[in-house]
Amino acid sequence: MNNEKIIDIGTQIVSKILDFPIPELYIIEQSKLPNKEITGIYSFGENEIIFNEEWVNRSQWIEVIITVFHEMRHAYQGYCIRTKNRESAETIKAWESEINCYIMPSGKNNGIDDKSYLTQEIEIDAIAFAHWIVKKEFDLKNSNTGFN
Repeated sequence: MNNEKIIDIGTQIVSKILDFPIPELYIIEQSKLPNKEITGIYSFGENEIIFNEEWVNRSQWIEVIITVFHEMRHAYQGYCIRTKNRESAETIKAWESEINCYIMPSGKNNGIDDKSYLTQEIEIDAIAFAHWIVKKEFDLKNSNTGFN
């Protein structure tokens, strides 16, 4: 199965579990992204997920599906903010605040330079969700994360 089909299947899984509409999906050239380390990115303003074409073409299916789950969680966050429901008012307010002051990854792909990015509540939530759904759907776990 090719990775474009994996993207389609992954978005359908999350959409069904969280019961919200799938945003627009695009696969674009790496040169059109803010930095070459981006595998996928959710645009809150446009309600679309954009995937790095070069990365999609060279990656293993599990890497692609984890990225799909992560970005779909961001799409869910955006949905909650726009509709003002599904999550607590406190959670929605925190997510909206972070979206309005979003810190992008550095492009250096390391924990030191990306600490501010990685400690945002919306990123912590998306990372935890992606790991949870991989375990739930595929009975896989990532030993590097501490999630079991």
